[in-house]
Order: sequence, then C-alpha cells, then structure tokens
Amino acid sequence: SYALHTDAATRDWQRPALKMLDNVSWNVFRLLADFLHLAGMGFGVAAILSSRSVAGFSRKTQVLFLAVFTSRYLDIFVQSQGFYLLFFKISFNVITLFMLWLFNKLHHTYDAAADSCNLFALIVPAAVLALLTAEGEGFKEEAWTFSELLEPLALVPQYIICYRASRVRPAAVIYVLAVGGYRTLYVCNWIYKRYVYHGKYHDYTSWIGGAVECVIFFDFLIRISQRREVIGAIGASPLGQIMLRIDDGAGRLSEKIEMSTMGRRIPFGLSGPGSQDDENARKQWDVSDKLGDEEGCQLLTLR
Repeated sequence: SYALHTDAATRDWQRPALKMLDNVSWNVFRLLADFLHLAGMGFGVAAILSSRSVAGFSRKTQVLFLAVFTSRYLDIFVQSQGFYLLFFKISFNVITLFMLWLFNKLHHTYDAAADSCNLFALIVPAAVLALLTAEGEGFKEEAWTFSELLEPLALVPQYIICYRASRVRPAAVIYVLAVGGYRTLYVCNWIYKRYVYHGKYHDYTSWIGGAVECVIFFDFLIRISQRREVIGAIGASPLGQIMLRIDDGAGRLSEKIEMSTMGRRIPFGLSGPGSQDDENARKQWDVSDKLGDEEGCQLLTLR
C-alpha cells in the first residue's frame, strides 16, 4: 500500500512507475487530509472524555468506521509499510476502538433511540456491490472495495442524530466538520493526480464514493451555516429530510421482517428502531441540551 487511500491505479501500475507516483501522491492536499482526519477523531475522544458523556455522538458511526478501517488496511499484515502509513492506519483503528469502549463505559449517557440508523441497510448493499465490482480477485481486493463503498455512508448515523436532535451538541458538529471535511481535501488530491497523470490515473470506486460523501457533507455544512444561533435544533435540509424518511422506513421494514421470521428484533438496535420506539425518539435529550448549552457558551467566550 502506498497511501491511506490506496488507489486502483497505484495497484495496477508496474513497480518502476511507483517511485514517480509517490512523488505526486505525497502532495499537500493528501497530507492535510490525513492530519485533519486524525485531528477530528482525536477531538471527538477529547470532547467525550472532558464531558464524561457520549451524548450527541453516534455509536453506529464508529461501528461503520471500524468496518471501513479494518477492511481497508488488511495490507499491513502482508506488505511492508513505512512509518507514516503504519502510524495512521493503526491510529485510526485504535482511536475508533477506544471510542467504542467509551460508548460502553458511558452507556448511561448514550441515546440509543436517537441513534436510529439501520446498519444492515448500509452494510449489506455495500458488501454485495463490492463483490460485484471489485477489481482483481481475492478477499483483499473485495475488502478494499467494500471499504470505499461503505465510507461515504459511515457518517450517515451521525448526520441523522444531528438532524433529529432538539439541540445539537457543538462538539459533535465540530467532529463532523473535521471527519467529514477531510474527504474534500482527498478530492483535491485526486484532481491534482489526475491533472498530472491524465488518463493513466483512475480510481473510479474512490471517486464515486468521494463524490457521494462530499454531497452529503456539503448539504450538512450549508444547513449548519444557515443557523443563526450557536446552539439549538439544526433541522433537516431537503436531502436530510429524505435521509430521515428512508431511515424511518428502513427501521419499520426491518421490524416487520424480523418479527415475522424470528419473532423478535435483532439486538443492540442494529436494524434501527421500530414503531415501539417512536415515542422515545420524540423525547428531548436533557443531557445533550445541557452539554449543548455549556459547549455553546464556551465557543462564544473563546478569545
């Protein structure tokens, strides 16, 4: 692997061309993207530790990120890696695991009803599509393609929490801006490499995934920019409303299928809430409101 986002073209080119490719791959856009991504993840951990609360954050987003990182970075076991790559690949996995541990440790502050995304509705289509579209043969290629298809959807549970919240937690918004915004810098990285190498460089799977992720991110960013207050309800954009309706429909469909086939719901809310969770989903988050007030005041008093 020659990058955190290993390109299909990089894997296909002959080894003599790799040295030249590396000189272009290590461009400022890619470096800024990697460090912004890491900084956003670190900020999320720091915000949870300082408040002793996971309110406003999505555990399901962390589950999806763990699936992305573990499936993408299988090459650390079969290929030699430089320090830079090893540091980031291991850091991404360790921080995500630590975030999941914090959710378990601070479970009394976690609102499972608000974290309503149906994980199966995201993971299963990505896995099937990866099997059908993976370039080359072998599990590693299929796993890499799966990670590229799943990553654009990894922040969807976090977006849903922000759109549904009566008051959004500022720390959660900053986390989303960093972890989602890094992808825009990777798009700049791809454009630059395409400009240098023209038709020799292509990575359509990553490009399509990056485009989808950027559309969802900029839709969220525009909605945030339209707010007049530091704290309060975000509300959903037209795209966000579509996302919420799909989320509601997927949860109810899963409930019908699971109850008719198994007689019970899949545990841990992995397939989303059902009709019995509607009332809980409408409740306001008392803990999140308090944290939103405190963090909003801190943002206002920053000098």
